[in-house]
Amino acid sequence: MHHDVVVTHPDQPPSDQAPTQEQAGSPPPAGAGRPRAARMRRRILLQATALAVVLGLIIAAFTVPVDKVIEAPGPTWNVLATGSSDSAGAGGAPQEDLLTVRGVETYPTEGELRMTTISLNGCPGYPVTTADVLVALLSRDSAVLEREAVCPKEVTEEEIRATNQAAMTSSQDSAVVAALNEVGMADHLSLQVGGIAPEQTSSDLQQGDALKALTPQGGQRTEITSYTQLRDLMATIPAGTAVSLEIEREGQEATASLTTIESPGGTGSLLGVMIHFEVSPEVDVSFALSDVGGPSAGLMFALGIVDEITPGALTGGQRIAGTGTIALDGTVGPIGGIRQKMAGASQAGSDYFLAPADNCGEVVGHEPEGMEVYAVSTLHEGVETVRAIAAGKTSGLATCQNPNPVENR
Repeated sequence: MHHDVVVTHPDQPPSDQAPTQEQAGSPPPAGAGRPRAARMRRRILLQATALAVVLGLIIAAFTVPVDKVIEAPGPTWNVLATGSSDSAGAGGAPQEDLLTVRGVETYPTEGELRMTTISLNGCPGYPVTTADVLVALLSRDSAVLEREAVCPKEVTEEEIRATNQAAMTSSQDSAVVAALNEVGMADHLSLQVGGIAPEQTSSDLQQGDALKALTPQGGQRTEITSYTQLRDLMATIPAGTAVSLEIEREGQEATASLTTIESPGGTGSLLGVMIHFEVSPEVDVSFALSDVGGPSAGLMFALGIVDEITPGALTGGQRIAGTGTIALDGTVGPIGGIRQKMAGASQAGSDYFLAPADNCGEVVGHEPEGMEVYAVSTLHEGVETVRAIAAGKTSGLATCQNPNPVENR
């Protein structure tokens, strides 16, 4: 009788199971490798698709515009700079004095009164991408804003440029009047009609009319001596009041009438006319700036004019920067991008910075290292602050952390 015997290899333990076909060296069944090949092809296809998606997202991040606006530190200019000196923190010298005053005696200056700007990207003509936004979010000196809050889509690049240029021109005009008022050289200020607002439909004033006196219906006649006085007077006259105006038209005395319109602030009313100013003596101030817009350089323009038309160097040779709108009466108003402007001033080497008091909430905790920041509300405060910096007596100056240093001693 024959018995089947399993003979094992000397180096292998015996097995209770018969060898499989593969173990026995037999070829696999036909088609056994196809599922594995199909799975491999699917894996490669999925990997290629994922790679294409990632590459597409990366390309889109660098090329597709997004509805964001990025504020970053922009160039700075020393308004006291002469044609032979470097006026911009980013480099480059102007071909002429940045600020030129004619019609009155001027005096030598020194040091810096540096106006600051922001670099604004994301509005028409200057698109930003997701990559730009990510870089800005990682920068402590940049801010990312919603585009609609800064430059709505329906506003064109040309309209934005025109608006900013008009704001710059108005700021320069206000700086001249405020500076002359500050030094007592605008005693004979003429308020002239520069245009009629669309909301004013009852006026028979004409462009160029000089305002001399005003009498509201049922009220007293008041001589018009300054813009501040006229503004305060209008704050007491209700909207819808008929007023009679004494004017000078083409060298002849005349009268005009109108009905006042509502004030946006809700207090008093407005004449509804745009005011143009002429001062005596006739001072001609020119500003050699291009491609810069907005009203925020008003304070520094006014300080520069004050320095030019008064004896001695207002800054004492110090490097001072700042920002703020300026009203005809010298009031300093808030601006946008205060943090970026402080950063730009620090990069340009400024040791001191003048900030509008109304911006203090954005200033505290963001002052650049090594730079002293002082808060001002009026041009007069700005002048006194610069003088204190020049004299090295800054302990009593208002800061955003301590707006009343004298009271808090």
